[in-house]
Amino acid sequence: RFVLAGDHKQLPPTILSEEAKELSETLFEKLIELYPDKAKMLEIQYRMNEKLMEFPSREFYNGKIKADEGVKEITLSNLKVREPFFGEPWDSILKREEPLVFVDTAGRGDKWERQRKGSTSRENPLEALLVKEIVERLLRMGVKEEWIGIITPYDDQVDLIRSLIGEEVEVHSVDGYQGREKEVIVLSFVRSNKNGDLGFLTDLRRLNVALTRAKRKLIAVGDSKTLSNHSTYKRFLEFVKRYGRFIRLGNAEIH
Repeated sequence: RFVLAGDHKQLPPTILSEEAKELSETLFEKLIELYPDKAKMLEIQYRMNEKLMEFPSREFYNGKIKADEGVKEITLSNLKVREPFFGEPWDSILKREEPLVFVDTAGRGDKWERQRKGSTSRENPLEALLVKEIVERLLRMGVKEEWIGIITPYDDQVDLIRSLIGEEVEVHSVDGYQGREKEVIVLSFVRSNKNGDLGFLTDLRRLNVALTRAKRKLIAVGDSKTLSNHSTYKRFLEFVKRYGRFIRLGNAEIH
């Protein structure tokens, strides 16, 4: 008899070898498919505020995940950080009592992604600057550097954000953050184009990982027009509008 523990709704191992590509489906996944009656799902999570948990629970786990009483209402307020007094839109984005925020760049003329010459990755300069501005203000509120994590699906965006904020705050790809957690996560989706192309963001396991790293506050930055071309992302945006804080960036000056 043996017991396997894991989550096949999150990212599988990264397979770089052509010879090993058939191993991308794990033993865990195969056994779940073969013997669904033998699987038992752990339904109580001890990481995050209930509002952060709710969309992933509905979308990926049939609504079965519940928050432990000890975490269901945790926010930045419990960490004794200062109220934001920066003016709008920053005060709405950084409100201590609000765990779930989406900052929408759709109305901006400078929102577009770009691709470096010779690279298959993507970067988004506006989103990188926004992340920098958000992190700088979090630090001024008294949020500690080690409490903040920045995640983004694309390696070129990781490099761009690191060049703007330095090494004090962790910046990683979504794949590099699996299994990790932070009090506050700032997430840059990157994709913004006229074709509504989401690239590998359509692997919803990557979205699941991205949305489940934050304990007290998730600030997601993206172009709602591009993201809404995929039904799951569209549902996520509707969820934020209904239960969180959806902020249209408008013409705020971003440096």
